[in-house]
Amino acid sequence: MRKILLVISMLATLLIAASASYTKLYRLTIINKSGMDLAISLLGEDDNNQYYLRVPEGDRRSPTETIFTIVPDTYSINAYYIEPWDPVYGYTCNDPGGKTLEAERNIRLTFTECNYTPRNGGEPSMWKFNTRRVKEFY
Repeated sequence: MRKILLVISMLATLLIAASASYTKLYRLTIINKSGMDLAISLLGEDDNNQYYLRVPEGDRRSPTETIFTIVPDTYSINAYYIEPWDPVYGYTCNDPGGKTLEAERNIRLTFTECNYTPRNGGEPSMWKFNTRRVKEFY
């Protein structure tokens, strides 16, 4: 009986070691202060990790906070402001430099209006965009 238990425990240990490697997950908290619905596109470096996240409307007085779970990676990020009359495509702020998000820890992002620049530079996690609106069609 002891030999059978020993063999079963050794097989269980081998199966645990042979399973897929443990992947740490991080929490992405998005705070919407833009006054519109947001759609956020995250595209990983190797194109295996892709996310399209929808965040409900919130404004500066009553922001909406939404929490997502993502896999660690370096993502290119695009934020789309969803208009009520164009709920599919929306518009994005003109951002010639592009934005990258390195998911190496839990992250909080705050999105404000496209044409709003905080007077004091805003909080450190606040993403800032250019003030021109650019309509994109796909």
